[in-house]
Amino acid sequence: MRERLLKIIFAVAVFCVMLFIGLSKKSNLLKNTKAPVKTTQEQSPYKKYGHNIDEGLSKYKEALKNSGTQKVKIYCIGESNTRGEYSSDEVNKSWVGVMKTSLQNQYGDAGEGFISIYEGALPPGTKPRWAVGSGWKVYGAPNVINTNVGGFGGCYGSSSGNISSATLVFTGTDLDLLYSRTKDGGTATVAIDGKEVDTINCFGEESSFSHKTSYSGLSKTEHTLIITPNTKSNVYIEGAISSSNKTGVQVDKISISSKGAGYFNSPLQKSSWNTIPNPDLVILSFGLNEASNHIPVETYKTNMVELVTYWKGRGSDVCIVPNQKPAESWTKIWPDYVSAMYEISSAYNTGIIDIYEAFFKDYTLAQQQGLFGMARNDYSGGSGTNTGHPSDKGYKYIGDVIYANLQ
Repeated sequence: MRERLLKIIFAVAVFCVMLFIGLSKKSNLLKNTKAPVKTTQEQSPYKKYGHNIDEGLSKYKEALKNSGTQKVKIYCIGESNTRGEYSSDEVNKSWVGVMKTSLQNQYGDAGEGFISIYEGALPPGTKPRWAVGSGWKVYGAPNVINTNVGGFGGCYGSSSGNISSATLVFTGTDLDLLYSRTKDGGTATVAIDGKEVDTINCFGEESSFSHKTSYSGLSKTEHTLIITPNTKSNVYIEGAISSSNKTGVQVDKISISSKGAGYFNSPLQKSSWNTIPNPDLVILSFGLNEASNHIPVETYKTNMVELVTYWKGRGSDVCIVPNQKPAESWTKIWPDYVSAMYEISSAYNTGIIDIYEAFFKDYTLAQQQGLFGMARNDYSGGSGTNTGHPSDKGYKYIGDVIYANLQ
């Protein structure tokens, strides 16, 4: 009897030891196993200004999910508000610059993107990256709505028979230089950081745009590109595309003051765009110049529809950005233009990010909040009584609103 009792006690003891060991292993396993990280994204109050974003920008949003393995390209096409006129730094403090920085911080920095020769026609206070030499002329830059002159950014710089240089300061590991060809074109020497790397030829039997020559293997630091004409024949430069990575987000700004949708809706412009692979997303922001020049809303709408269908036909998503309401001295019918934009969005399945709504649909209220710039451009980015252009504060607000809907 006693022997049987001892066997039972021994069996129970062994069971308890094994149970303890099992529980101990499970406890250690739980300690060493990381729980799934919960990723919660707080809903931005600015998302209410975005309309038809999920459906209209579905392909772009899907591409953004894969930004760690591919480059996501965005074109921002517009006028002075897209340019960032009246800001203190048009590269970084325009709404494009603000949005670009935020997207690249979140999804990866693919580089500076397109740097238009248009910057070479702007005053030093804008902090341009291009500088053109004595005698150079930038066609397409004057502040008028005129006929499109060609070029990827809607303009091009000509040496005009001079042998002075054009200079670009950029940061990136790769650079695509864009230039045009025509019958009076000549050659130019290209140097990077003082070392001659190439000769480009701007001669062609027929005028053609957006020819490309590429330079790679650069260090990811600041570089200086110098283009020097070899003869007094003309050299035609459109700009350059700077890249730093094959993944992440790249934003190309294509904007010229005083232009409208009709300027960019031209066969000449599209012939330049056709040479470059289509972007994932195209942001279109026009209307203020049409309104101030009393161009009928229907004419504006026709040009916008053709731009929208051109880009969607190439496979890009399109987002329309209605600008803030300007002072009535600019136009009294801005709501009619905004209504036309919504009609286009509904008919062609585009996104809309409504800055008109974000600026309270009221010039006076927005101006009282410091969202409009100085009456006269002193390049401070300060707030004032400008009738149409934002201040640094206004541009940051616009950039934040657009970013919130594109992320």
